[in-house]
Amino acid sequence: MNDPADDSTTGALLTRALLTHADSAPSGETLLADVRHRIRRRRRARTAGVGVLACTAVAASATGVGVLRDGPVPAAAPSSVPATSPSGTTDRPNFQSADNGWHWESYDTVQVQVPDSWTDTFYSHLWTCKPITYGQPSPAVPKTAQVGRPVRGAVTMQDCGPIPELADRMPHLWFGDEGRPPGVYRHDHGWLEEVRVVDGVHLSAFGNDQTLLRRILDSAAPIDGKDAYGCSPTPPPVVGDGRRPTGPGLDGVGEVHSVRICGYGINGLPQDAELLAGTALSGQAARELVGALRSAPAGSGPNDPYNCETRFRDDLLVTVRGSAGEQEVSVRYNTCNHNGIDDGTTARQLTRDALLPLVHALYSPQLRPMVLERLPR
Repeated sequence: MNDPADDSTTGALLTRALLTHADSAPSGETLLADVRHRIRRRRRARTAGVGVLACTAVAASATGVGVLRDGPVPAAAPSSVPATSPSGTTDRPNFQSADNGWHWESYDTVQVQVPDSWTDTFYSHLWTCKPITYGQPSPAVPKTAQVGRPVRGAVTMQDCGPIPELADRMPHLWFGDEGRPPGVYRHDHGWLEEVRVVDGVHLSAFGNDQTLLRRILDSAAPIDGKDAYGCSPTPPPVVGDGRRPTGPGLDGVGEVHSVRICGYGINGLPQDAELLAGTALSGQAARELVGALRSAPAGSGPNDPYNCETRFRDDLLVTVRGSAGEQEVSVRYNTCNHNGIDDGTTARQLTRDALLPLVHALYSPQLRPMVLERLPR
């Protein structure tokens, strides 16, 4: 698929350009925005005894490389294309609707609308590298527009250029891309990137349709209370405090109407968890998911108590709405000794039938948790 000469050149470039995290320290402006954002989030969570703020960034290649102008061009005024604004309603029996053909994407304290054809993934600066993209061989990566969230944890820095070759480019919206200051960056063949900071969260929209990118970014707004799906940026007690859910359990919700899924990323203290994404299922998809959760065998696991060194983990808070009421369900799948499904009444083991629909609803299907390899097929 790749020209041998291109691969050779790329390999040489990667070898010469290996960097460390220290080499990718954020700019003063980016660092200040990040600090202010973290302070706001911690105040909202009312966390006591906060330690030193840890401000780290996994950034893209150096700003300005390959850009046709010196530095960012100031962003133009918002376009007149209408976009549905978040209502801020915290008690919504129905999920907040987006414009026709669009849907909401959430990350941390911000939500934004994107076309329905845009798919979810994680974001890493390695998207500019080939032949490996998002940890998968290039042919395995869908050539569709993407919405990406930052890869958490150590990632070796490689400078593969600012953007891929023309044939390999995909429009995208990256959350948390702190490698560029706000502004508009113009590339060849009409492609451009616009970077904005909303409530301390960096948004980077990339593509060759400026009107579309502007509409996406104009829809971005801070989450007021809960996002479009009912997910709170402040970790609820089941996540932040590690409490068990309360309620009658999954057997007490009656006929299943819908399911809300909120994903939280934890890097350190659980009370500092941030919202990674939110989504919802209804109808048959919701009923099948709840059936899989109920069918999981009692117990816990699979666990790996001998591998508890990492502080990174993702927790899913699933809220089932039924004819007899609601029930929260905690799902943990990448901790060392607390993996499983818990509705407050029964602790259950992870199963593929229960975990796969949850992960696929939030993230790209190509991103499969490692624990799946240890679950029965």
